[in-house]
Amino acid sequence: MSPVPPILTEPQVPEVFADGVLDVGFGNGMVRIDLFSLSAVHKDEQGQPLPVIRQRVVMSLHGFLSSLAAMDGMRQRLEAAGVLVPAAAAQGQGAAAAGRPAEPPKAPTSPNFA
Repeated sequence: MSPVPPILTEPQVPEVFADGVLDVGFGNGMVRIDLFSLSAVHKDEQGQPLPVIRQRVVMSLHGFLSSLAAMDGMRQRLEAAGVLVPAAAAQGQGAAAAGRPAEPPKAPTSPNFA
């Protein structure tokens, strides 16, 4: 049996939370990914929280392409588990439906209750 990689045994490995990716750029041979979270303080005119860049991930082009492959693998697993609507099934619903969370199942209805 092979030893457990150190990253799995280190409890102090920091975790990063992000609401999403605000921007991805490429310059000087490196890919820069700006992660954002929604501000609790800064709001738009409608009172909605504004995105604030919280962290930047900088990686080589090779690392970026490897991460894309890993994320695509996760997308496929989420589709297989029914968590996401598969892109092929969403084509009839428009491009906006692809990759969206699957609709939760509707509660059963009874003709006895209208």
